[in-house]
Amino acid sequence: MKYFYWNERFEIGIPIVDHQHRCLVDLINALAETVSDGSGLLDVKEVLERLTRYASEHFADEEKLLAQSTLGDFEKSAHQRSHQAFIEEILTIARDENLEDAAGLEKILEFLTTWLISHILRADKSLGENLQPAPNSPPAQTPDALSVSAVERVLIAALSETEKRFRLISDHAPTFIWICDPNGRRGFINKTMIDYIAAELSPQKELDWSNAIHPEDRAGYEQLLDQILKHPQSKDAEYRIHKPDGSVAWILERIVPRFDSGGKFLGLIASGTDITNIKQSERFLAQANQELEREVARRTAQLEALMLTDPLTGIGNRRFINARLEEEIARAQRYGMDLTVVFIDVDHFKQVNDRYGHGIGDMVLQTVARCIKEGIRNNDQCARFGGEEFILLLVETDVAGACEVANRMRATVALESQKSHGFTVTISAGLAQFKKGDTVESLTNRSDRALYLAKEQGRNRCVIEA
Repeated sequence: MKYFYWNERFEIGIPIVDHQHRCLVDLINALAETVSDGSGLLDVKEVLERLTRYASEHFADEEKLLAQSTLGDFEKSAHQRSHQAFIEEILTIARDENLEDAAGLEKILEFLTTWLISHILRADKSLGENLQPAPNSPPAQTPDALSVSAVERVLIAALSETEKRFRLISDHAPTFIWICDPNGRRGFINKTMIDYIAAELSPQKELDWSNAIHPEDRAGYEQLLDQILKHPQSKDAEYRIHKPDGSVAWILERIVPRFDSGGKFLGLIASGTDITNIKQSERFLAQANQELEREVARRTAQLEALMLTDPLTGIGNRRFINARLEEEIARAQRYGMDLTVVFIDVDHFKQVNDRYGHGIGDMVLQTVARCIKEGIRNNDQCARFGGEEFILLLVETDVAGACEVANRMRATVALESQKSHGFTVTISAGLAQFKKGDTVESLTNRSDRALYLAKEQGRNRCVIEA
């Protein structure tokens, strides 16, 4: 981006001097462009060498012309002193050992801009006007208070052109741009932002940008701005705004502090982008993740249930009952509560398989399992322990009460098997009550021994472990 556009206002009417001035303006514009873009930086040493050549040639030519001019001695001396000051400033910059390209170029740019305005557009203009005065020219008149000097006209034109370019870029940018002073007063809001949050805005009415922010986000956003104004640093802000059509949009804004070349805080500049679609995508993704998590939890529960369920009978398996046994033994141990384990075995089950086949055998096991499950309370547990063996876990029940439950089951199994399969199936049961110090293994072993005794005694009976 050019800072200055060459035109007749820069010319003093001396070709060799005008050429040197134009070279300097080109250098200033090149510096401005590389500093503004932050890329393709010019080499500081190369720039200083160009300025040294400019000074040696330009000042030598100008001082020859000074001798021919009608300027007074004081003006000639001031002109020569400014030349010397230019050279000293260039040497001072060159001696800076810590000078980096970006910082050095910015420092040179600031110095040359000042030189262009103060020396070339003022002192050199004076030199051109006094070198060959026109004969019989009228005396110079004192300008009135409203007159504008040539220097001021150039500066105003340059500033006006810069402002036009900035407005053109910012108003057609797809982002929201605003600038505020150190007190937070917004002196500029680009057209993109105005059109986005205001349906109609008269020239006399200022944009009430704060009321456009969603009430739930307004206090937090204003607090963030206050924090940045007190302690200037770059920050990102996310907030919602109400659009003129009544819809709500999400904005992501980057807020950056502004400083002059001396480090003085000038205020803030910010650019924002509509991220509503991104937020919607994030919400849809979050919902999808929640649904996925629920589905995973459901599938996990199904798998866990399958791992703890006997697939033939639909009741618990050995893994399930062992886990519950550990819990109930710990509870009985801690609170001194009754607990009885009952082992059940289908009598002569091999003969059922041999006589009727394994399909009927499976149906018999399903019938026995149903009778067992229906014969216990909700807080009791049952499982298929393996083959034709089943186990009952009767909580808060002593062995006498458990024996009554087992005997009812014997009668139910015999009745249901006759009705369902046309032949009678009987079961044997062994019972053992929890004793202090029992483990899962010791309690089930005692119950298993009682079942063995029931079989030895003729089957179709309940035996309590002695």
